[in-house]
Amino acid sequence: MLQSISVTNFMNKSFRLKIDSIGVHNILHFSHLAHDINFSIIPTLGCNLNGFCIKGQQILESANDINKIEKQSIKAFSGAQLFPFPNRIKNGKYSMKGQTYQLPINEPLTNNSLHGLIYNKTFELVSIDEYAGIIKLKYDYNRENNGYPFHVLIENSYQLSKNSLTIATTIENKSDHTIPVGHGWHPYFVVNNEINDAYLQIPATKYYLTGKQHIPTGEVALDNSFLNATKIGSIDIDKCFKIESNNDIIAQLKYPNDDMTISLLTNGYPYLQVYIPPHRNSIALEPQTSIPDAFNNSIGCIYLEPNKSMDLKFQIKIDLESW
Repeated sequence: MLQSISVTNFMNKSFRLKIDSIGVHNILHFSHLAHDINFSIIPTLGCNLNGFCIKGQQILESANDINKIEKQSIKAFSGAQLFPFPNRIKNGKYSMKGQTYQLPINEPLTNNSLHGLIYNKTFELVSIDEYAGIIKLKYDYNRENNGYPFHVLIENSYQLSKNSLTIATTIENKSDHTIPVGHGWHPYFVVNNEINDAYLQIPATKYYLTGKQHIPTGEVALDNSFLNATKIGSIDIDKCFKIESNNDIIAQLKYPNDDMTISLLTNGYPYLQVYIPPHRNSIALEPQTSIPDAFNNSIGCIYLEPNKSMDLKFQIKIDLESW
């Protein structure tokens, strides 16, 4: 895999790449040499965001053995990149211009198609810049599934700084007609397994009600519980919020015990799925371009014209002195 990439490796490089192999998967670890911060990705699992660590504190769920990869990265979609749709498509079916398409059903209990089609695809490593702290990868999706028989190029650029990780994504329609497009990320945030003690703040007051299949009913409800920083405590939550913000911050997690604030900043992701799993060791904060079932309800669905591209950005920023 490394033979086909270009590596910018100046004498005074500021970053270092390390590659580990776990089973059939290569895990890329990228570290800042001047600051105690690093992240890892799994190219063979759709460029899965596998970990983000600062000063020895893991911010995201991280899989470092094959059992965790199977349990977290694959079955729970921890860190997954979601394309061509985030969340769910009801019964895996949608129609466009008189044509009905059937996506794979990978959530049998609800009979839905879940989290897109690239979470288990292998991305190609394009370039590594150990001076600027940037890794670039791409995936050429070329009509691989009958449920989404289109040609799309996806490019990810990961940039590390002294206190943040920024992921820039470009999606280009290489088909000869307009196609439906959605995108998102599925990170699980965890700091010392203290999610109940964390404070959550979201600039949102509205979320979309869902039915038995976790599909939106068309109704919008009010919930301003997290408009100000609120202790999570025993709250159960699995909601898709419409972000209402004048800046790029779509969510903040505050950990007073660790004197840490985690901020999520985005460009192009106007929705946020918030989910706390039953074990309550983590919280999923999922930036999304659309709500669930967008190929059918069109809320947030992007209809990308031939030879056009769209740019998205997602940043995780750590502040250790803001509380």
